[in-house]
Amino acid sequence: MLIKSIMWDTNNDNEALASLPDEIETPNFLHQEDYKTMDDFFAAVAEWLIYEFGRCHFGFQAIVNDNTYDVSYSYTPD
Repeated sequence: MLIKSIMWDTNNDNEALASLPDEIETPNFLHQEDYKTMDDFFAAVAEWLIYEFGRCHFGFQAIVNDNTYDVSYSYTPD
């Protein structure tokens, strides 16, 4: 799945923003069919982005089977 238009939370740090991808393919271990709902799947992808790149974000667009989904995300620490 393609993730694009990632809205990174960089606190207006342009250097940090420039170091982060605007679009990326999800890794092979994230499979939509492993989740009960699309929301659960997108939540897993959102968490993966944070752990993979070390930055929070506000959401992204996901391209799944030629459909585009706007995914909002709000990080809440455990």
